[in-house]
Amino acid sequence: MLLLGKAWKIAAAVAAILTASRRVITKPTLLIGCAGGGRGDSAARCALERSAKLLNKASSGKKVPVEQYCAAMEALMPAFSAYGKMFENAARKDVQGNVDKLRSRAKALQRKEAGAMVLRERELDPAKTEAPDSAARALFWINKIVSQIAMSFEFLLDRPNASLTRCATDAYVKTCGPYNKLIHRNIAKVMLKIIPDRDSFVQMYGAEDMAELAPTLRAWIKASKSS
Repeated sequence: MLLLGKAWKIAAAVAAILTASRRVITKPTLLIGCAGGGRGDSAARCALERSAKLLNKASSGKKVPVEQYCAAMEALMPAFSAYGKMFENAARKDVQGNVDKLRSRAKALQRKEAGAMVLRERELDPAKTEAPDSAARALFWINKIVSQIAMSFEFLLDRPNASLTRCATDAYVKTCGPYNKLIHRNIAKVMLKIIPDRDSFVQMYGAEDMAELAPTLRAWIKASKSS
């Protein structure tokens, strides 16, 4: 309990320091072209569009190729910039860590398809599926992160008067939250209090308003649910 109290106070202090600047609009990184497809209005928007294409490609058959799914997640990472630097750094580290685990396990198990990889892992050692570096655990967390992002987009579209913090927090509570330890849930909630406001989020995607950005968000939501 003492450790939890200290961690919470540290997180709260960080939030207090950064909250004052959360409404500062950061200009989106403009692109001349968008590699792999996309409008090229901003790095964040390009990332969403490219990620959606790769997710659709990964789910085009009955099986999900590990490498294509990993590529889709790596393509998504520049989109995290719309949530502010602190959130972006944490999200990139989390996603890349799980992507690296998937690739490592796919190579070790000599399986290129996600389902076959997990089944092979369980066949060789049932206890391994519960290990922190298992293919099953990495795939579980990537799927949860994808669900969290998709749900936050859905809430933004369905709740025009709700803040980005409210939408993102509600999505976290319903997806990843139940599987995190209490200390991690508290820290996540504090981090989500210091992400940019709704207007800044939209501008980071190179859009004038949510109506312009909505088709891009809906396309990614659809692609994420097909994989």
